[in-house]
Amino acid sequence: MGPLSNLLTHKRLSGLSGAALAALLALAAGAPPARADEPSQGPPELAQAGQSTPADSTQAQEPREREMPEIPQRPRVPIYDPGLPVDRKVLKNGVVLLVQEQRTSDQVAAMVALRMGSLYENDETSGLSQVLMTSLTAGTKKLTPADLQLHLLAHKAHLESGASADYGQVGLETVREEAPAAIDLLAQMVLSPSFPDTSVQSARSYFLAKAAGDVESPMEATYSTFLATLYRGSPFARPPHGTVQALSEARRSDVLALYSRFFVGGNMAVSVVGNMDGKKTMAQLEKLFLAAPAGAPPAPAPDAPQPLAADTVISGERQILAQSLVYGYPAPGYAEGDFAAFMILDSYLRSADRSPITYWMPQRDQAGAVGVMFPSYPHRSSIAVHLGTKPAKYAAARDTVAAVMGRLRTEPFDPGEWNVHVKRVQSAFFWKQNEPTVRARNLSRWEIQGVTIDYPRRFEAALLKLKPEDVRDAAARWFTHAAEVTLKPSRNDGQQ
Repeated sequence: MGPLSNLLTHKRLSGLSGAALAALLALAAGAPPARADEPSQGPPELAQAGQSTPADSTQAQEPREREMPEIPQRPRVPIYDPGLPVDRKVLKNGVVLLVQEQRTSDQVAAMVALRMGSLYENDETSGLSQVLMTSLTAGTKKLTPADLQLHLLAHKAHLESGASADYGQVGLETVREEAPAAIDLLAQMVLSPSFPDTSVQSARSYFLAKAAGDVESPMEATYSTFLATLYRGSPFARPPHGTVQALSEARRSDVLALYSRFFVGGNMAVSVVGNMDGKKTMAQLEKLFLAAPAGAPPAPAPDAPQPLAADTVISGERQILAQSLVYGYPAPGYAEGDFAAFMILDSYLRSADRSPITYWMPQRDQAGAVGVMFPSYPHRSSIAVHLGTKPAKYAAARDTVAAVMGRLRTEPFDPGEWNVHVKRVQSAFFWKQNEPTVRARNLSRWEIQGVTIDYPRRFEAALLKLKPEDVRDAAARWFTHAAEVTLKPSRNDGQQ
């Protein structure tokens, strides 16, 4: 009505009668015009100054809050894509072969996984699994280190190797046309490595520096002490990169002995994924890996630690300016039923955009270097927060961490927080699941860890069945007694 009134004023249509003007405005508002025998009523904005309209109590309405309809929660949908069927074969020497065609990619990835790492080491060999896997790819008995690098370059192969707490992997990725030649190179590195002296010494020096950092760096030293406290009696009580003593005393002969123990048929799973002919690739793998020596897999060390009898606090002093803290509880490993629930807790604690720990504590200048550690161990793991802060702010920072983690076992997540983290865990677990390298890593890893290649389906089913109360109850089961380790400054200038 406003624009039409302005138009009439602008055109100076003052010659219209009052009745005609009222009828025209009524039509513009969508109301029927007044009949000739009814008194005309102008719109409120045309009332003369000082004229009032009597109040009509029957038409007066009290303002009400708008009621929002309750939106039903969307059902959570599985996103796991198993791909084409996996061809699995076990050779007579015990080697497990896994081949999966993936015609949507032009890449082919091949991985060899073995049981090794901290779970299969002792005090004398602590950290040597990583030295072994790093020096393994330096050369073969047929190819010098320089020749091997030239062959990898010629066949467009990108190499990777490493060891973790309970398994090690070596593998490569290449284009489809170069896959057969690249797989031959991988078999050479795995079955006939040369372990040049220079490569062994270089790898040993590298991990010796890492192990020294676990002792000397304040934050790493705090976490190493936390592991020793929470995993007492378990191989995981040792520092993540091994001990300085074991690595400093290690020789090439020790690495060769470890190779002979781990690289046997019964301890090996080989996976190839990508755009290739599955039958031809399986035949090639059979021919190559029948050469692996037969042997049983190594026996793992007992990994059940002695449980804490009460909340445990360990503190030390160093000549540092800031004070470090690692605060955490026992947690389930990847083979336990509560693992999916703890993946949600881990997402909540470490999320960089909403976590009360890793986001809000730095925002409020309570602490820095804030992070969460949830290592991938088979049965018994731990979840811990680490941070550094000024001594004057330490008590508040420590109490914040304790309160947040304590609340997880008494209060379930609200719907908004819950939906965010379920989706994040699901997306992160299946991130790049269709890439050949990722799938080849996972197939060989899950096979050698004993959870089988059906593990992702079972994990997702468990995740999507969870409710907020289930996660709260899981936290209550595992958050029994806390381990708290801190290193504080020993000098007065650290109190600033």
